[in-house]
Amino acid sequence: MNPQPNRAQQLQLRAFLKEFTRPHNRPLLLSIFLGFSSGVLMIISCYVLAQLCHKVMFAGQDLAEQAQALYWLAGLSLLRALLIGASRAMAERSALNIKLAMREALWKALVKQQENGLASRPASQWVLTLNQGVEALHDYFAKYLPAVAYAGLIPFAIIAVVFPIDWKSGLIFLITAPLIPFFMILIGYKAQALNERNWQRLQYMGQFFFDRLNGLTQLKLFNNAQSQVKRVEQMADQFRISTLSVLRIAFISTLALEFLATISIALVAVIIGFRLYFGTLDFATGFVVLLLAPEFYLPLRQLGQHYHAKLKGLASADSMLALLSTQDPQQEEQRDKVKLESITKLEVQNLFLHLDKGANAVLNNISFSTGANGILALVGQSGAGKSTLMDCLMGLYPQANSAIRINGIALTDIDIANYQQRIAWVAQTPTLFSGTLAENIALGSDSIDLEAIRALCKELDLDTFIMSLPHQYDTQIGELGQGLSGGQIQRLALARALLRRPDIVFLDEPTAALDKQSEQKVQACLERISQETLVVIIAHRLNTLSQADQVLVLQQGKLVEQGSYSELAADNNSQLGTMLKAPEVAYG
Repeated sequence: MNPQPNRAQQLQLRAFLKEFTRPHNRPLLLSIFLGFSSGVLMIISCYVLAQLCHKVMFAGQDLAEQAQALYWLAGLSLLRALLIGASRAMAERSALNIKLAMREALWKALVKQQENGLASRPASQWVLTLNQGVEALHDYFAKYLPAVAYAGLIPFAIIAVVFPIDWKSGLIFLITAPLIPFFMILIGYKAQALNERNWQRLQYMGQFFFDRLNGLTQLKLFNNAQSQVKRVEQMADQFRISTLSVLRIAFISTLALEFLATISIALVAVIIGFRLYFGTLDFATGFVVLLLAPEFYLPLRQLGQHYHAKLKGLASADSMLALLSTQDPQQEEQRDKVKLESITKLEVQNLFLHLDKGANAVLNNISFSTGANGILALVGQSGAGKSTLMDCLMGLYPQANSAIRINGIALTDIDIANYQQRIAWVAQTPTLFSGTLAENIALGSDSIDLEAIRALCKELDLDTFIMSLPHQYDTQIGELGQGLSGGQIQRLALARALLRRPDIVFLDEPTAALDKQSEQKVQACLERISQETLVVIIAHRLNTLSQADQVLVLQQGKLVEQGSYSELAADNNSQLGTMLKAPEVAYG
């Protein structure tokens, strides 16, 4: 686990949160202004009430004569309630906007790291930070920061009113007020350490659980699932104890702050009582000071109650800062990029790819070119670099973009988002989502054009099957395509990829794990598609290779052979010929 952040790190985290939330400060500042305004109205209300009681009880005036003062008091109370409600609503709105912006920034950082091929942090840390971590900021912005502002403004406003009319009570306020934040900070040091430890324990537990969930099949095969369940139970119990330790400190600190505030108010009340008894203080002045005494300590008590929101917020901000601080080492200069209308030629010239500085090249000096249609097959043993090369061709490794040319233009000079809109990718095991068939095919499109979808499904030999279903294209399918065969899922994924009419389709062996009949249908689809679209495919099967117009044979990140399938297969000395003689799994 990481060590607790020191004072310098805390300042850095506060500066990070302050800088990040600067664009969203307006609702928060408005909330603080409304809250302070309600505090000013409270002071005025106390003064009006004290004068009203004095006139009725000691000046001999009738209560009916003070109707105007009563109306003022009721109006001030109503206006104060409205200001408090508006202040809390604005604080909540500000916190929601900040959480939304933080989640967006974290998501963009995650996508950027994936695009750049950078070593990312564990998925569990991203999930925890995006959920519990960001949620921990809510009370920090909605409650703690307004409480800090009120603790600094309202007590000084009360002292400014009390000192001119009764400096002795004002002096008591000044002496007792610092005791509350002093004990709050004193207890807060212990709470801070527990909060940091609790957040780190939660991160570790999430990573542990995510790890075991991914390997659940292997755990069951080795009959180790139950022991891992017990370990998760133990870790959850330890986290429960840790959370209760934090709550115990929170309750102790609240008790201490309430006790100090109560003692301070009692001290003011006793001294005012003695002064009234001996006649050294008039009733109106004593009463207004007595009314203001609880309100003087209230912002300080609320600050103590919300101090733990600060500790939780800073603990989670540490993870956010670490996740957002990863910079792209190959960050390109911002300049006008070329937008493509179509892709007519794909070239790769002397492509080298290093994932880390000083590490060996994953891809080494690869060069080839291909036209606007046909099938380009990538072949090689496991680990040869096929998937990595395909990722480079899709623009997922910016450090390789200078070696890739589209229509004679380097990919570094092309608007990458525009380029990626003109290509499509289908995984070896594509994912379908819960919803209708039409919704799954139209995924990524702006709208559902049923006529275009049906025309495409006819080309892919899917329309007959879909029209035979009870609700046809509105048929609901289960999660991950439940209820459909592998071949049907693969062709639906192809339909989804082709609906936007891409110029290049990237496929990771679409016929893997399919039966013979489904395989033949998918291959027939590919043959039709390749007449007008470039199909780049990672090939594992002989039938897929036999359709290829151009074959690239990779070995340990190097391009060792390229040419047509017929030429390479006929050459007994070629690497492809050797692979074809071996079992298919040898070059999977």
